[in-house]
Amino acid sequence: MGRAAFGGPPATLAGALETRPRNVHLPVRGAGPSARSKRRHPIQTHDPGFLTLSNLLSLSRIPLGLAFVVVSDPGMMAALVATAGATDVLDGFIARVSGTRSQVGLLLDPLCDKLFVLLALSGFVAAGGLDGVSFLILILRDLYTAGCYLLARLVSIIIPFKPRWPGKIATGLQFLTLLALIFNPRYVPALVLLVGVTSAWAIIDYGTHCLRRKWKSAT
Repeated sequence: MGRAAFGGPPATLAGALETRPRNVHLPVRGAGPSARSKRRHPIQTHDPGFLTLSNLLSLSRIPLGLAFVVVSDPGMMAALVATAGATDVLDGFIARVSGTRSQVGLLLDPLCDKLFVLLALSGFVAAGGLDGVSFLILILRDLYTAGCYLLARLVSIIIPFKPRWPGKIATGLQFLTLLALIFNPRYVPALVLLVGVTSAWAIIDYGTHCLRRKWKSAT
């Protein structure tokens, strides 16, 4: 009798638990934005190989740079710069969404950027549209990263090639300088100064980032 009198609340709780929808997934602790971002892109479980669409887009900037040197029509030159910039955006995006990111792709992307800019600027230097000092300032960051890579290979140190915002901004300003050289050279000195400052920022940022990684790995 006494047990029956007190049987109401437990029975009600049991009924509530029994009637709870079975297809409801409770939130998991720690499943924050990083977990959601991982679900948005395929998880890479194998080596995608070399001839992926993203790598081919990166490599396309080399023939685009060669074509830039030989053409003389401003509209065609601007179209080549725009195409190279579009491939620079698309290669990384396609690699992420298709799950084909690789160490080769991380190396090809900035390398092909540098080759395109180097070829295009060399064409202006050969034609007399850009002086040697400005040319060196515009490729300062590229010379630094290439030198660091070669030095690291000589001493068997692995340097991670991961895009960072100062470097992306410097690359964007380089492409903008190319457009100024085509259409309005009076803006070139200001852009060269901006590229120089941003390149110095990128060099310091990349150097400190590598030192932090080295310090963390040592500790």
